[in-house]
Amino acid sequence: MTPTLKNLKYLIALKKTNHFSKAASECFVSPSTFSAGISKLEQDLQVQLVERDNRHVLFTPIGKRIANQAISALAEISILVDTAKLDFFESEVTIGVIPTISTYILPNFLSNLDKHYPKLKASFKEDTSDNLLKQLEKAGIDFALFAFPYDLPEFIEDFQVFRDSIYFIQHKNRDKQAIENGSLLMLEQGHCLRSHILQNNDISNQLISNFSCTSISTLVAMVDMNIGVSFLPKMAIDYGILDHYPNISVDMDSSKAKRDIGVIYRKNNPQKENIKKLAQLLIKN
Repeated sequence: MTPTLKNLKYLIALKKTNHFSKAASECFVSPSTFSAGISKLEQDLQVQLVERDNRHVLFTPIGKRIANQAISALAEISILVDTAKLDFFESEVTIGVIPTISTYILPNFLSNLDKHYPKLKASFKEDTSDNLLKQLEKAGIDFALFAFPYDLPEFIEDFQVFRDSIYFIQHKNRDKQAIENGSLLMLEQGHCLRSHILQNNDISNQLISNFSCTSISTLVAMVDMNIGVSFLPKMAIDYGILDHYPNISVDMDSSKAKRDIGVIYRKNNPQKENIKKLAQLLIKN
């Protein structure tokens, strides 16, 4: 018998939480209803998906494979629903965005969306690059505002819109471009800006500070305290992030590091051309 979408969603929730009660809560059903749904799915597929006792949930090898296929299947169904929408620009879209660009491009982007497509309802999810790719795989978002280069999986396409230079910054009391051992302040692992800086500059690990920052704002504050030096994207400088930091100098000749800004989306997304039209709003005034 063909499994129901409801029970496939239960399986995905169980894979995510590895806990029956937590998964049932995420699906807004009682534990008994949830457990019955998993049992019915096993009956329909005629395989054992999980081994469970009072404390543990262990996916069988075939259970792991089916759970992963269920994620892909539900993502395709979400795309099917999108295809049926009469007008993309009068629909609802969920857009992912990485933290190192969201503050600086969303205000203008939202203004342009309202100006050009006032009937389009957009919501945003801010997360790291890796997590946004996972959201795209499950069709949890329609597309994402992204920075490149980035090693993208085969099911993803990108559309790059403009280039963002990255400049060296330091406190005015330091020697120009003096990156001493342990002085280079960076965002923590998981932020693509960190890899863009390392890819475009000859930087050894011994130059990187033991301190890591959770945001560009924190990084700027630490440079202002003369704790170290760093690099800053042009879009952040243009936005005015340094307006209240007169003691931070920017070397405008140090633009060796660059990143490209654009969007990513699933290759088989039927709205890809419309998504590209929205991406062009990143550079409109």
